[in-house]
Amino acid sequence: MKQHKSKIIWSSVVLILFVAVLIGFINLGGSEQVPDKKIRIGYTHNDILVGLKNMEAIEGRIAPEGYSVEWIEFQDEVKIYQSLEEGTIDFGKVGDAVPSFLHKGKNAPVFVAAEPPSPNGRAIATRKGTEMTEVEDLVGKKVAYTPFTNDHYFLLQLLEKSSLGVGGIDKLEAIEASPSEGVELLQNGEVDAVVVSEPYVSLFDHLEYPLVYDGELTANQDVYLTTQENIKERKDIINELLLAIYDYEDLLNEDIHGFAEILYQKTKIPHIVWLNVFVNEAYGISPYYEGMVKQQQERVDFLFEQKVISQNFEVNEFAIDNTEQE
Repeated sequence: MKQHKSKIIWSSVVLILFVAVLIGFINLGGSEQVPDKKIRIGYTHNDILVGLKNMEAIEGRIAPEGYSVEWIEFQDEVKIYQSLEEGTIDFGKVGDAVPSFLHKGKNAPVFVAAEPPSPNGRAIATRKGTEMTEVEDLVGKKVAYTPFTNDHYFLLQLLEKSSLGVGGIDKLEAIEASPSEGVELLQNGEVDAVVVSEPYVSLFDHLEYPLVYDGELTANQDVYLTTQENIKERKDIINELLLAIYDYEDLLNEDIHGFAEILYQKTKIPHIVWLNVFVNEAYGISPYYEGMVKQQQERVDFLFEQKVISQNFEVNEFAIDNTEQE
């Protein structure tokens, strides 16, 4: 439980900074009105935001302003990012590697907040009875992962750190699959390994599958994104979303058993698995501050230097403190 207490401390420490930044966020720019009074939020089925959806806390915050909420479920975070890029949703949470892979240009979604790093929130789960303990053992094996996600980035990091190098991914029999599809493939014995993030790391741990971790690699982090149009025209409403998430996570940290049960009911992932997720991951949304921009730039630079992406970009141009002043 010591780890749980540290999360509460993190949550308390960021509150003053978070509110201060958001107050500045609200006061910048004009107060233009837009015809569409609906906020469309993208989420995945097994994300902790499912609990927030169930509480309807965001709806209560923005209804007085005449806004409604539409929750749109996606198969994976890549589709959330692409929908933000297309403007078909207004707000979403993705792993920090997703924008690094998929950023296309000046109209890309912008970073507005982030969760604390979770270095143990990623792993490679392997078939029971195998003795694969490091990434080199995956050569010639069927390995499932979701392209352009933190799982993909984690696999590349492991390869780069090994004797194989990033190009070693071509020596694996890569199987592209959504997170839930990858889980099913491993459980059915159709692949040798699957790269996963929470809650699937804890699920496979609970089911006693062998796991390959590396907590020394750059910690993965979830980030919250919105469109540039929303920054210009509905920043006060985006602010309300962020504050609702802050309050929700504060409640979660105070009642992990209660929220583990809510998430079990909504996702069918066992209560005990969610409790382990809450140990592995810290929760306490904060502004997207300068240090995060620097870390995100390092991810982009890594992918560019390794020729995984063809074009580099300056992350600070797409972080809220910079974009909001344009």
